[in-house]
Amino acid sequence: MLIFRLNRFLLLLVFLVLLVPAVTRAATDEGRAKSYFDEGMDLDKQRKFDEAIEKLTLAVRMDPEKHTYHEALFMTYLSTRQGLKAIQVYKGLVRDFPKSSAVHYWLGRLYLLSQSLDQSAREFKESASLAPRDEHPWISLGHVYYRMGKDAEAMAAYVEANRLSPKVAVVHGGLGNLYFKQKNYPMAQKEFEESLALDPGSTEIRFNLSLIYEKKGEIDNAIKEWQQILDDDPNETGARERLARVYYQMGQYANAVKEYSMLSQLRQGSPGVYMALGESQIMLAAALDDPNDRAQLMNAAAESFQHTIQLDPNNEKAKKYLDQLKKKAHPPIKNDQDSLAP
Repeated sequence: MLIFRLNRFLLLLVFLVLLVPAVTRAATDEGRAKSYFDEGMDLDKQRKFDEAIEKLTLAVRMDPEKHTYHEALFMTYLSTRQGLKAIQVYKGLVRDFPKSSAVHYWLGRLYLLSQSLDQSAREFKESASLAPRDEHPWISLGHVYYRMGKDAEAMAAYVEANRLSPKVAVVHGGLGNLYFKQKNYPMAQKEFEESLALDPGSTEIRFNLSLIYEKKGEIDNAIKEWQQILDDDPNETGARERLARVYYQMGQYANAVKEYSMLSQLRQGSPGVYMALGESQIMLAAALDDPNDRAQLMNAAAESFQHTIQLDPNNEKAKKYLDQLKKKAHPPIKNDQDSLAP
């Protein structure tokens, strides 16, 4: 029994002797990697990009699973427009570290930027298999499959990402986009609302949610979303066009004129916008009591139709409006089926 205990003690002692150098070496490598990273970031701030890339690459090689190091290297390559060179470097890293989930992931990111979707998907899939509890490769895989039109695969990737981390806005947004594409509007609305609760600043998701409200006839809710989008970005034209059209349809012509006027500045080459602006101005003029205000608005409408014809010489309806205005005759102002709704 004593001999057995001594043998166990000797085995433990040998294990500790072997372990200490390995732990020390790992700690040393981690420290060196951090040192290379700090040097690289400092060189990057000095705009010494080639030297920064060299140091950051060393940091990645010393600690290939550290996403912070990869991100810094990735961004430095992008800022110097060396995406193709970065791909070659990362292909070499994959050969040297074939079991590194992070290396495969960042190569996937580089392929995605170069529009090489098949190769990007392959790398994200490999990254996910090497780190199945990390949601990031699954999220990226969902994005790539969605862009490739592989909806079933995208859905499966997003679902897995959501299982791993259920509070990620882009995952709920991705699921919402897929449900919207399937015309499953209740599920799409649920996912979009969840996404916005996590990230209120997503213009794309907010706009998609507004389309669902519009389809459901919840116009007040749709208007609220469009106004929020425009508060965040006054130059966003999709929401402004929807808002202007709805105001016109609701008979709120002053608001329609305001929105179409702004839109005409943002889309100066769009004959449809000027046509809609002119019709809105006519409709508003018809509701005015003051003859001078009415005349000014009719003149503005004539200018809008003139812009329309300049951009679209074959627009017969704009020509008809303009002829009537030049003759000082009132153009059709009834909001009926004969009127071209913007």
